[in-house]
Amino acid sequence: MQETGVGRQGPGTVLDTPQDLAAAVAVVRAHPGPVEVTIGANRPVGSHMGSVVRRQVAQQLREAGAAPLLLRAPVAVDEDIPDEGVIAAVDDALGLCRGVGAEMLVLALGGVSHRGRQRQRLYSMLAALAEAASDHGVRLMVQNSSVAEEVLMLLALLDREHQQGTLDVTSPHVTSMAWDVSRSRAAGQPDDDAWHHVRRVADRAQVVVRGLDERDEEVLRRSLPGYREQCARGRILPVLTR
Repeated sequence: MQETGVGRQGPGTVLDTPQDLAAAVAVVRAHPGPVEVTIGANRPVGSHMGSVVRRQVAQQLREAGAAPLLLRAPVAVDEDIPDEGVIAAVDDALGLCRGVGAEMLVLALGGVSHRGRQRQRLYSMLAALAEAASDHGVRLMVQNSSVAEEVLMLLALLDREHQQGTLDVTSPHVTSMAWDVSRSRAAGQPDDDAWHHVRRVADRAQVVVRGLDERDEEVLRRSLPGYREQCARGRILPVLTR
């Protein structure tokens, strides 16, 4: 997976509320940089769109300054639906990523209890989704539901499987992390402790940082050693709630 947007942009934007394309373009134009768009029928990007519309939407967002463009899956890995439903929904989202040229898909872990899914079952689903992401040429960014290291454990398992030749992906970097700061804070994890883990992932591949506003991001830049530098290198891609 190729690194994108290195050293070019400031903090980006999360577009996760219902809005039309014109409103989304206006927000992106005011805050160019990485943009995370939640997939949905009443949002700028949705599975209902035909191939021509998808290309037009992508072009308008990029011309406004969206670089890179990310999509957010409409389901979590541990959504309270059958495994096949989660896999089908994420595979559909990966196809939409390819249709609009989005380079990453943010996929959430939904809850600490994983809604009844055992850890091995959860990992097996994630491995299947990583292989699907590799087929689509999209990086899968796994978002924490609580403390940051819950994602690191899953990434370590995926890396081990890749090294052993049992995970059919083009690169181990087809999976990385979306650090949701609001969720790690809600779990009682200090930012510096979470950053200790997130920084290890950033040395491995690009990391999306979300769940924060402009004031939160400035605090991270001032307080976390190396955070500002990793942003400048393009290894950390902040997307802010505005």
